[in-house]
Amino acid sequence: MRAHVLVCRGPECSSRGAQDVYTAVAWEVERRGLSDEVVQTQCGCVGPLCGSGPVVCCYPTGAWYAPVSASDAAVIVERDLGRGEVVDDLAATRLEGAA
Repeated sequence: MRAHVLVCRGPECSSRGAQDVYTAVAWEVERRGLSDEVVQTQCGCVGPLCGSGPVVCCYPTGAWYAPVSASDAAVIVERDLGRGEVVDDLAATRLEGAA
């Protein structure tokens, strides 16, 4: 796998549409032929961004996106997961030391 995307499914993110975001990301990954390169995981609350969700975190960029809507999935998959570019206008933060 070349990239990993985590979608928060904690209570706050779930109440704000995290399932729709997860489904949209999965659909975009498949549509763009990235299924063999990208692993997608649901995770629990990510803590620092709780209340700002839904939250999506992508590696190897280390970018955290929040709040994310299902309509944001296409640009995140295309640019971050597909090309390794942080989507600055959706980014909440970037982890220090990320590639």
